[in-house]
Amino acid sequence: MGMMESAGTVGTASMAGMAIDCPRILKEQTNMKNDLRGAWHGALMALLLTGVVASASAAVTLPLGSSSQVPAAAGQVRLKHTKNGNVEIKLNVKHLAPAGRITPGANVFVVWARGLEPGAEAQNLGALKTDKNLNGKLTAGTAMSSFDLFITCEQAQTATFPATPELLPLHYVNK
Repeated sequence: MGMMESAGTVGTASMAGMAIDCPRILKEQTNMKNDLRGAWHGALMALLLTGVVASASAAVTLPLGSSSQVPAAAGQVRLKHTKNGNVEIKLNVKHLAPAGRITPGANVFVVWARGLEPGAEAQNLGALKTDKNLNGKLTAGTAMSSFDLFITCEQAQTATFPATPELLPLHYVNK
């Protein structure tokens, strides 16, 4: 007989006296490929989920724009996309002037968010709480993912439409 001969069993070959079970080897190779494929899919899924969680919880801090009506004022906003799709807004402003000095008759600063669609109405996010040094803070939320953020001087914190001028503007586009 030669180096390789049939041993009478389908899928079995003899090589220098050793029996080789081809179907078993092929099955083991297929199982190894499936195991590797499953491991890669698991790793890929873990990376994707980590990216989704990171982008949903990643926060960005941005400076507010300047306003000629309150040239000493400066501020920043921290925006965080929440798991439920909203944006948490944490606003800090320093060196404001009294609201009545900017707009006669006004006594409160109100923070607004307006969607970027043409004709979008502004949403009153609440009154900016100021201390004796006219530094202000506000934490609020909005369902808008991209928006213009600004502050106005109002006679009441329950204003339904923003007065002018719009102070310390921020144009935010979610990427």
